[in-house]
Amino acid sequence: MGLVQTNHIQAISAVYKEMKLSVFSIFRQVGIPEADCEDLVQDVFVKLLSIDTLRTETIKGITATIALRLRIDYLRRKACIRKIYSAVEAMHQYNMVYEDTTFATKELGDAELRIVSGMGEVNRKIYSLSRFEEKSYEEIAEVMQMSYRAVESRLYRSRNEVRSRLRSVACL
Repeated sequence: MGLVQTNHIQAISAVYKEMKLSVFSIFRQVGIPEADCEDLVQDVFVKLLSIDTLRTETIKGITATIALRLRIDYLRRKACIRKIYSAVEAMHQYNMVYEDTTFATKELGDAELRIVSGMGEVNRKIYSLSRFEEKSYEEIAEVMQMSYRAVESRLYRSRNEVRSRLRSVACL
């Protein structure tokens, strides 16, 4: 019942012989690979040896506590590593999708320019001012010397024409 200071190595050695398989099973229960389990068992007893003052009646409990905490630390570390790998993989997949999207966007932009170039001169000019130069209805009406309603109507019809033709191009 006394403090184990000088001969605590013998007490830990006896606990090692008695509890090695139990500590090993603590790690194995959660699916940790065998080689890692052996390393973790060794870590448990190394930590136990680093404790200066031990009571003989508490060595087994401390051993189990250290093993359970090491198991939790190991699982957290593995989960963190999995999370990082999964984030990297997701970024890689996102970049691949983004590259595909950029290509499709470029194709649609080219198709839009072809469609606009095939429009009548007034509608083409109104659509271009709105879409590419981002002018408001009022500004377009002023530039084209048309009424606000006329610009609004022509722009509405031009946008519908571009959308319907883009849908037919996208379906091909």
